[in-house]
Amino acid sequence: MAQYTTKALIIGIKNWGEADKIITLLSPERGRIKAAAFGCRRPKSILAGSLQMFNHVEVQIREGEKLDTVKSCSLLQVYRIMSSDFQAMAYGAFVAETASKLAIENFPQQDMYNRLLDIFAAFGGRNPRVAALAAAYQLLEYSGMQMNYQYCGECNCELQEDGFFSFEAGGALCGRCASAYRQKLGEQEAFPYGSEVRAFILQLLQLDWHSKPAFSVSGRVLVAAESLLLRYLHHIFEKPLKSLEFIRQIG
Repeated sequence: MAQYTTKALIIGIKNWGEADKIITLLSPERGRIKAAAFGCRRPKSILAGSLQMFNHVEVQIREGEKLDTVKSCSLLQVYRIMSSDFQAMAYGAFVAETASKLAIENFPQQDMYNRLLDIFAAFGGRNPRVAALAAAYQLLEYSGMQMNYQYCGECNCELQEDGFFSFEAGGALCGRCASAYRQKLGEQEAFPYGSEVRAFILQLLQLDWHSKPAFSVSGRVLVAAESLLLRYLHHIFEKPLKSLEFIRQIG
């Protein structure tokens, strides 16, 4: 079987058997990778220390017919805040799970990988809840599943006031187009989308992870932006993310 070496971020871990793990990695060249790490839960395993959630690693992997296998792993970076702070860990898990579901296997994901490196490096110095929200909105931009937040998906006019939002329409709708859209497809197909929420989402999309954010947000607007995102993720994944239960438990 062929072997390859790649740098990667660990974005998912699942215990398997008595001493093994299934590792999900995000590689710039190969996208999402799932590989078995045999024996890595044993204390004396040379893989035990490096194959931990959120770590930045360089791995050598042997390709398999059904499942690849991690042969060696070198640790490049540990993002300690997400292994020592429960709130950062929970919201970091949400970001990692979102990335895992958006990334594509055997397809280059250089932009998503680079952005996730920035996100993980900056996570400890920010409000984890806001950081996770910004991260998820930004990761969607690299997935081909991004929504249109600023311009009407029907007539392409720039929204200036409150509008509506529809996943089926690809995002934002102006009032006139939303009225026709709702009459055609039903009242539930376009829901209110306030100008404050839109402005906040645009700030999140433009957030620079290398500097401190220079904006504040009300609880009402934060919850509305979260609700829109979670509804959309449920829409595209067809089930809630498992990490949301972890967030609820620590909340």
